[in-house]
Amino acid sequence: MSAATGILFLDILIRPFFKVAMKFPLVGLCILFMFYGLIGYIAIRSAYLADSHS
Repeated sequence: MSAATGILFLDILIRPFFKVAMKFPLVGLCILFMFYGLIGYIAIRSAYLADSHS
């Protein structure tokens, strides 16, 4: 699986949410913040676990 295939899958999965976000910008912004918050939480958790097990 190449990067282009992954980008195509993301485009297919995210496009319906993007259409909703265009109609309701506040909802789209909240979803975006939750998504980035989840990514940040996973990154901080993995960094903390790497330090605590060493």
